[in-house]
Amino acid sequence: MPARLTSLDAFRGFTMIWMFSQSFGIHLFKDHPMVGWLATQFTHHEWHGYYAWDMIQPFFMFIVGVAMPYAFEARPNQPLAHVLKRCALLILLGLFARSIRGNKPVLDLINVLAQIAFTYFAAFLVLRRSMKVQALTALGLLAFHTALFVLNQPAGADSPWVRNNNFGQGFDMWLLGKSWGGSYATINCVSSAANTIFGVMAGFLLKTNPAPIRILLVAGAAALASGLALDPFVPAIKKIWTASFALISTGWTLWVLAGFYWLCEIRQSTGWAKLGVIVGANSIFIYVFHEVMEKWLNQSARVFLGWSVDLLGPFGEMLIIWAVVAFQIYVCWWLYQRRVFFKV
Repeated sequence: MPARLTSLDAFRGFTMIWMFSQSFGIHLFKDHPMVGWLATQFTHHEWHGYYAWDMIQPFFMFIVGVAMPYAFEARPNQPLAHVLKRCALLILLGLFARSIRGNKPVLDLINVLAQIAFTYFAAFLVLRRSMKVQALTALGLLAFHTALFVLNQPAGADSPWVRNNNFGQGFDMWLLGKSWGGSYATINCVSSAANTIFGVMAGFLLKTNPAPIRILLVAGAAALASGLALDPFVPAIKKIWTASFALISTGWTLWVLAGFYWLCEIRQSTGWAKLGVIVGANSIFIYVFHEVMEKWLNQSARVFLGWSVDLLGPFGEMLIIWAVVAFQIYVCWWLYQRRVFFKV
């Protein structure tokens, strides 16, 4: 079995905590004159631009890619059928979670698990190819995604990137007979696959290079610079995962990964990382658990802590959110202590 990277496990786990944290309630203060700028970072950007909160999904998609060289080293002869089965299970789990959350059956291909199913498959197809082929494939997917939007600009739109009037929405209307709330698009899986493939490249770097920090930092800077240079022409929009957003988010992810690697593997500072390791050990489970149970958990916490809202206002709302977050972490800890790990 290949050695596990504490840094990768911790990065995965803290990303999941961030995902189910309901922004720790910090978003409640986005209109505050003093801390509003910080609270805004715990919300999704409406369209062109990005906040820290918009990095959660890119982080997780990239982490999936980083883990692949390690996972497939343990199973070098894993057949294509097994990969397709895993992709199908991810899609079904995503549909199940979103349907429960929506109180009706939902054919939702924009949820994180469904998108990962597509990006995971794309990354698998180039997993055993050279880094050059992987990089060209990722960049080719970004170019293809951009061309789809540019060459299929809807009539009446003054650019290919108009919210709710672009190729992504048109494609979903053709494919599914509807477009998605929040302006998300199914075709995002094409461009977000680049993030997962870049993750695969980072995974091979970590496996083969004993001192990868400098390369991660330089590659991150190059990705950020490329995305920012592209932004005036292809605006960075997370909701349709434009090429500039894919590059910018990859740059930030590489820098954060470098930070985790430096702390955990170089400095051997791992005590603080244990929480992330525990949550990350059941990342798919806690995602589905959160999607299915979030409303019920919030309602239950409010039964016992609702008094704090009258007494403390927004700080009472934060207390309720923190209680729900703590319970979800406890569930992960309970499973970890009993060596129960849900795998797809």
